[in-house]
Amino acid sequence: MDFNKLDKESKKDLHEQFIQYSEILGGSNFFLTMVEEIREQKPNPLLNQSGAFHTSKARVVLSKSIYKDTLTALFEAIRREEKNGDMLDGVTPKEYKAAMNMIRTLKPVQITFETKSEEGKTFTFNILDTSVEKKTRVTFAFKTIFFYHLDELKKVLFYKGT
Repeated sequence: MDFNKLDKESKKDLHEQFIQYSEILGGSNFFLTMVEEIREQKPNPLLNQSGAFHTSKARVVLSKSIYKDTLTALFEAIRREEKNGDMLDGVTPKEYKAAMNMIRTLKPVQITFETKSEEGKTFTFNILDTSVEKKTRVTFAFKTIFFYHLDELKKVLFYKGT
C-alpha cells in the first residue's frame, strides 16, 4: 500500500495513530530505531517461540506465538492484498485452505509494545483487521512496522496534512 495514494482522512488517521505510538516510545527517532532493530533481528523475531522479543526501547509481546508456515502464508497474503486488493483473490483451492488457516490462527493475535522506561507505557494492535464482514485485511500498523520499507513509515510519521 502506498501511503501517498490514500485519501486525506485515512492519512490523517494513520498519522495520528503512529504519532501516538511514537510518543509512547519517546519520539519519532526512538520509534524508527525500534523498527530498524526489529528488522535487523535474524531469524524474524515474530517466529520467537516465547512470543516475545526485545529492542533497546521496547519489549514486544505477541499474544500467541507464530510458526514459520503461518508467517509465510501471511507474507503471501500481504502480497496478494497489495496486488489485488484482497488477500483471497486469485488463490487456488490448496492455497485457499492455507490462507483460511492462517486467518483463523492470526485473527485473535495482538502485538503489544511495552516501553522499557519506568512508566512502562504500552500500545497494542491486531495483526488482522476484521472490522468489515467477509473482508479480512492485514493492519497497516503491522505491515508498516514489520514488512514495508522504512520510507513508508517515515511518510506516515512526518505527514503534513494540507
